[in-house]
Amino acid sequence: MRQESIRRLISVGLLSVLILIFGLTSEYFFTTNNIFTLLRECSTIGIIAVSVSMVIITAGIDLSTGALVGFSAMLCANLLYYTNLPSGVIILIALVVGALGGYLNGVLVTVLRIPDFIATLSTQFLFRGLALIFAIRTATGMISNKVIDNRTFLLLGGSINGVYLVTIAFFVIAIAGQLILKRTKLGVYTYAVGANCKSAELSGINFGRIKRTVFTLTGLCCSISAIFLMGKIRSATPETGIGLEFDVIAAVVVGGCAFSGGRGDVFGTVIGTLFMMVLTNGIYKYNLPTAVQLIIKGAVIVAMIIFDSVYNKYMEEKLVRRKALEEERKAAV
Repeated sequence: MRQESIRRLISVGLLSVLILIFGLTSEYFFTTNNIFTLLRECSTIGIIAVSVSMVIITAGIDLSTGALVGFSAMLCANLLYYTNLPSGVIILIALVVGALGGYLNGVLVTVLRIPDFIATLSTQFLFRGLALIFAIRTATGMISNKVIDNRTFLLLGGSINGVYLVTIAFFVIAIAGQLILKRTKLGVYTYAVGANCKSAELSGINFGRIKRTVFTLTGLCCSISAIFLMGKIRSATPETGIGLEFDVIAAVVVGGCAFSGGRGDVFGTVIGTLFMMVLTNGIYKYNLPTAVQLIIKGAVIVAMIIFDSVYNKYMEEKLVRRKALEEERKAAV
C-alpha cells in the first residue's frame, strides 16, 4: 500500500476515534442539529483550506487569509449599505477583489522574491487596513456594525433540508481541488515545485506562474468563504476573520500537508478540517475554561505534527532499505 494511502487511513482512523470518544461522553454530540452545525463551522475554514493546501504543497505559506476574508466581507457590507448595486454584482466584485488580493501575494513572492512568510504577513496588515477604510461609519466617524438583511446573502447563509449551503459549497470545492491536484497539469506542477523547485524550473515548469495561480485561487476562496460567513453572522466588521489563518493552516497540516512541500492533498485537508472542528466542538461540550480548550487544541496539533514527522521519516528510511535490498539481490544475481 502506498505511503499516501496509509497516511489517509491513519487520519480517518484518528478522526473516527475522536468522534467515538465525544459521541460516547456527550449526549448532545450525535444530535442532528449538532452534526449540521459542526459541518457548517468547518466549511468556512475548509473552503480556504482547500486552496491553502496547494500553497503549502508548493512549500509556501499564506498568513493573509483571515485578513482577506475580513476585507472581502467589509467590502460587501460597504457596497450593500452605500450603493444600490445588485447583490450579484457585489458578490462578483468581492470575488474579483479576493482573487486580486491573492494574485498580489503571488507577485510579491515570485516577482519581487519576497519570502512567503514576510510577503503574506505584510499583506495581512494591508488587508486589515483596507477593511478599516471600507468600514461602515456613523456621522461622527465611529465604526458601525450594521445588520445584513439582503435576501441573497441571507439565502447563502441558509440550508436545504437542514444541510447548509456553505457545507455543500465546501464539498464541491474540495472535490474540484482534489481533481485539480490529481488530474491536471497544474496539480502535477504544484507537486513538482514543492518537491524540488530548482529541478522543476530546469524541467521547464514556470515556477512563478504556478505560485501566482495557487495564491490567486486562495484569494478567491477567501472571498467565497467571506460571502457565506456574512450570510451566517448577518454582519461584517473590520475584525471579521481575525485568527482564521491559523485555524486554516492547522487543518491543512493535521491533514498531512508538509511545510517542506511536495506532499499532501485535499482529501487529507478535508479530514484535517473535520478533525479540528470535531475537536473544538467536542471540547466545547465539556464546558471547559477557554484557556484549557486552547491548550488542548495546541497540544493535539503539536502531537499530530510530531507524529507526521516521525511517520514520514520512518517511511523514507523503509524505502531506502527496500531499495538497498533490491540492489543487493540484483548484484547477487
